[in-house]
Order: sequence, then structure tokens, then C-alpha cells
Amino acid sequence: MSCQLQPGGNSPLPDQGDLIIGLGWEPVGTDQEVDASAFLVGREGRVATDEAFVFYNNPRSPCGALQLVAGSGPDRQQFRLRFAEVPLSVERVALCLTLFGGGSFSAVRRLHIRVVGHDGSELLIFQPRTEGMVESALILGEVYRRQQQWKFRAVGQGFAGGLAPLARHFGVDVAEESATASPPPPSAVPPPPPSAARPPAPALPKAPATGVLPTGSTPSYSPQAALHYELLYPGAFTLARVDLPAGRELRAEAGAMVAMSATLEVTGKMAGGLLGGLGRLMTGEKLFLQTLQATRGAGSVYVAPATPGDIAAVELEGRGVIVQKGGFLACSEGVEVDPHMQNLAQGLFSGEGFFIMRAEGRGLLLLESFGAIHRLELRAGEQKIVDNGHLVAWSASMDYRLEMASAGIVAAMTSGEAIVCRFTGPGTLYLQSRRPPRFGLWIGRLMTGR
Repeated sequence: MSCQLQPGGNSPLPDQGDLIIGLGWEPVGTDQEVDASAFLVGREGRVATDEAFVFYNNPRSPCGALQLVAGSGPDRQQFRLRFAEVPLSVERVALCLTLFGGGSFSAVRRLHIRVVGHDGSELLIFQPRTEGMVESALILGEVYRRQQQWKFRAVGQGFAGGLAPLARHFGVDVAEESATASPPPPSAVPPPPPSAARPPAPALPKAPATGVLPTGSTPSYSPQAALHYELLYPGAFTLARVDLPAGRELRAEAGAMVAMSATLEVTGKMAGGLLGGLGRLMTGEKLFLQTLQATRGAGSVYVAPATPGDIAAVELEGRGVIVQKGGFLACSEGVEVDPHMQNLAQGLFSGEGFFIMRAEGRGLLLLESFGAIHRLELRAGEQKIVDNGHLVAWSASMDYRLEMASAGIVAAMTSGEAIVCRFTGPGTLYLQSRRPPRFGLWIGRLMTGR
């Protein structure tokens, strides 16, 4: 039985035999054409060579793992994928559509991407909504590796610009004259018109000040999530605003929503099922996540932490981020947040417990903290010692070990520092400027007058 995916949803794939990935849509105007393309990308989110870009002028990847073929049945175009031929350096295959001839994907109807097994049975299908889309390029889905398992993720992410900017995003060297290269066979879509460099993201009006408090914010654009966002009142009382196009969604910690447009709906979901929910409970998070979806059109949502603190926006590009308990606020589709188990020593003495959170995928991740968030970039081999109470998140690629802050028990007791974490780069550390336990002790002394 076929699995119907929603934006951000994923499903495991059989890794034996060939798979067909079919793309279909209703015909658009006579002056518009839709064409499929795919990118075999590595850990950095970029292709190893330009030939790893599969489209009408290059219908087969050099490794032979991916081939663009004629569509059949409900599919207008198809890709044939052979897992056995995929190089180990390739971590995911991004499957895209481009609209030529002007306009945007809001004019395209009944769009789908589906995966068909070697026996011809449909394994899964994703049918994104296109109402309100202003982009002429679309990252429709991706096939990716996770813990030696191939999976499919439904993306449905609009991309500003056309085929050339999309190719550059994945690291393909697109010459300006390539847009006027020899035309494809008559059955294929003609090449796109000459294109300049990727246009900047559309301007986003800055949120007005509230009362006498300036927002102190700068509108931003997430290229990984293709979303506009803004962090207002940064520092101690940060509020995040995210603009969602029609059909898009944001997943957030339960109770994080402050306000939202009337075009949005909020529901509570146990992402990852019962085991995923119980895993979040063990990490100090809540059983359910909020899903804020623009079901009735584009709109904005505001989310905020429960405590005074900061919000940091992290662009995830395939690499994972480990998040300490209480550090997750929200994420876009394409980001998976799952429990991650530490070893015995880390679980007993790190102060974080045995279960923490791991966020990975491609999209926007919002972290929350108690106090301001300070970011540290560590070079390869560089080390940094951190008080575990000040940790918010760190790159999953980084190693850390626990050690005594001072030599001897007396020194540890008198210095106020016992167990610390020694991190080794390369990677990024996100630290909070205040420790909740110390603040709690201060409140206790204040209340008792000691």
C-alpha cells in the first residue's frame, strides 16, 4: 500500500534493486514548460563534479546510479535510481523541477513525486500544494542516507530563480553561455533563457517597534529552508517571526506559539510516534510538538522560549547538531529532531542525562537558551573547555570528553567548578550566558534572605 507523505515527512526505502522516481503535473500554459533535474550531492551539500547534475542535456550521472528517462503512466518524467552504483561520497540525491517561460509554480496543478519499486508497485507519493508559490524552481524531494539506510524525504521547497541559480546552489559551475547551448531533442523541454546570478531574496518588511521598545532586528532569509524569518528583541527576550508560504509548516516546542496569521492552523503531533515522543520526554522536552501550517494561505507565526533568553538561527546543511535538553525551539520541514543516547560517563556526569536531542537534515533550526547565546567556531584540532551548564548545542561531528576542572577534590569544591567538557574541533559550539541552576540558587537565597 502506498504511503502518502506530508511536507517534511520521510519514509525508508528498499535498498535492493532499482527504483523509479516519477514526477507528474497537469499541463500549464503553452508558453510554459516544466522540466526535471537532480543533483547527487555530498556531505557539504554540493556536487563533486558538474556531471553529477542530471537534466535534459546530461541524462545520466557518471557513476550510472541515476538516469533521467521518459515518463510513463501518471509520470511526465522519471528517474531510475540504482543504489548499488551510488558512490559512498554521495549522501543524498535532490530531485527538482524548474518552470520555464515565466510565471511561478502557483500555475502548476496536481503536482506529485512518487517512488515505484522494482516490481512496479507504488511505495510512496508526495503531492505538495502550490497555491501562492512565487518561485519558478522547486526542490521537490530527496533520497538520502541515514545510518546505512536509504530514505526519502518530502521537501516541496520553492527556490528563487530558475535552473541556473538552482544548479549554482548545489555547486554546479554554470557558464552564462550554457543557457543557450544546443537544444535538447524535440520531446525534451527547451533550455532556459540566459540567466544572471541568483537574484536576492525578495525584500521582507521589518516588523514595527512595539511601544517604546525597538525591535533591534534584521530580516533574514534561510536558503536551506527557503523561508524568511526575523529575530526580534535579541538578547534577553527574543521573539522569532517566521513567514510561511501557502502549504508550508513549522514544527515547534509545545506552547511556543505566541501569535499567528488567521491563515495558519496549529495542531499537536507526537512526531516520531510514541517512541519519538517518549524519547523527547527523556531529553527534557515535551511529549508533543506543535505543527504550525499555512493551510489557508501564506502567513506569519511568532514563537518564543518559555524563559528569558535568546534565540539562535542555525542553517542545517546535512550535518547534525546535538542539542542539550531545553535547547530546541522550532525547525522547518526537512529537519529531523530525534533522541540521541550518550555513553555511560557522559550520561552520568555531563548534567544532560543519557538522552539528548540530535537535529539533522536540511533546513532552519531555532535554538533557545537561558540568557544570550554565544557562538564559538573551533578549527580542526582546536580545543575549548566548557562548563556543561552553559551548553546549548554543538556540531555532531565534534568529540567531547568529561574531565575534572581542577586537580583534586578540594580545588574543585573551592573553585565552584567540578566536571567540565573538553571539545575538540572542527565544529561550532553554542553557549548560553547564564546557567539555570545558578539562577535558581540565587532566587532561593533571595527568597530566604540568606
